[in-house]
This record gives sequence, C-alpha cells and structure tokens, in this order.
Amino acid sequence: MIVRVGDEALTEIRAYLHLHYAENIYLLSELRQRPNSSLPGGDPLSLVGYRRNGTLVAVQGFYHLGRCFPFCEDEEALESMVYDARRRRPHWIMGARRSVDPLLEGMLAEGFHLVYDELDQVCMADLSTLVPCVAEGVRPATEGDIEAIAELRRAFEHEYFGTPLEQIDRGWCLRIARRYLARGVYVAERDGEIVSMAAVEAAIPEVVQVGAVYTVPEHRGQGLARAVVSALCLEQLQQIPQVSLVVRNDNLPAWRAYAALGFHPHHSYRMSQLA
Repeated sequence: MIVRVGDEALTEIRAYLHLHYAENIYLLSELRQRPNSSLPGGDPLSLVGYRRNGTLVAVQGFYHLGRCFPFCEDEEALESMVYDARRRRPHWIMGARRSVDPLLEGMLAEGFHLVYDELDQVCMADLSTLVPCVAEGVRPATEGDIEAIAELRRAFEHEYFGTPLEQIDRGWCLRIARRYLARGVYVAERDGEIVSMAAVEAAIPEVVQVGAVYTVPEHRGQGLARAVVSALCLEQLQQIPQVSLVVRNDNLPAWRAYAALGFHPHHSYRMSQLA
C-alpha cells in the first residue's frame, strides 16, 4: 500500500533525494533555500513523498507555475503519482527519463496531450576533465547587466521553446535575471553589448547545474558559448566538485562544444509540455 507524506516528512524526503542527487538537483537546490529563500523570482514548491511498507520509494515536486519534477524507484507508486499529477494538471513534466517516461505514459493515458517533447542528456564535468576556453569580453555579470540578461533569457525562451515573443512576460524575465545574478552568471560582450551568457540554474554541495546558455545569432560560431560556460564552471569548481548541464539530443553544435570542454554524458533527461 502506498502512503503519501508531505512537509512533515521533509527530512526524510531530503535524505532520499540526496541518494540520487544528480537526478534531483533542482528539487534539492530549492530545498536548500527553504524556509527563508532570499532569491528573487521564486516559484513556490510543494512536495509529495510516497512510502511503501514504511520506506520512501518516490517523490514528486509540484511548482505553483506548473512544473512537475518526479522521481520514482518503485512502479507500485506510479498509480498514485499519476493521480496526483492529474489533479494538479502540470504544464511541464521534467527530470530523469527513468522517472518521467512512466509518469508521462500514465498522464497520456488519462487524456493529456503532448505539446512539446524534448529528449536530452545530463552531462557532467569536474576540474580533472574540464578543458578551459578563453575569449575576450567574458566576465561575471553585474547588477547593471540585469536588463540585458533578461532580454537574452527572453530570446532564449522564444528560440528554444518556440514561445511567441509577445507571450513572454518581461517581468518574469527580469525576475529570472535577478535569480541568475544571485546564483552566478557570466556574460560576453562585443562592442559594449552583451551577446552571450551562461548561468547557474541550481546548486547543491555536490554539483552545480549550468543552464540558460545563449548567444545572439549574429555572434555565434565565435566560441562565446564555450567561453562563458567555461568561465562559470571554473568559478563554481573552486567550491563545488562537479558541474552539470542539459544538452538536447539533436543539438549537435552544443554536443561538440560541451565535449570539447570535457563534459561527458551521465543520464538521460526529458522535458515534456502537456495540455
């Protein structure tokens, strides 16, 4: 029998997720900020744990704005997880494929439809594998870069997910930009204009997740994405042993760039948008 638990079992949930930290970095990073998060741009998170025979076997994290991060090691919990996800109607299901795939199958069987489906790899590097790349104009972002970072995030959202520009809220982009600045972000300048960036999306003591890697089209092919990722990773690896990032399976230029930096595949990842 599956028994649900919530915040009353937060210590147990946290310890369970830490056993599989590379697959649960986003939830663990969020938990590090509770209950007194000072990061701007937050999205309230609720957690549901699933016990079988007194042992935690699965967790789902539901964000207020519609993201769901599942993690499951026991198929007996899937029926309960699908039921809870169906009630909350998430827009996105994201995470390691071994957990996302079966949950997504259950959601589709319940009448949900795929709007967007992306297959990725989480890749890892550390100081022993990282091959630095240097380019002029690469530096840590400052408070004065907030507007430019927000615009790059808006362009990233439009190009990467196909969201029409008029549907991307500028205030949301600014909140995300401030969140990046609080966690860590590097930018590259050309002729006084910020044209490339990479930011820390999530961080726990074991690993930092790098993301939001974006270069404006007219400045691509100059190694700027590699350079901002390299600079950010070198900074983070002074304090944290590993860095990771998510690479779309069909993004061959990104695969080449990250392989050249010394990243290697760790586990399969999936991001699926539902309606």
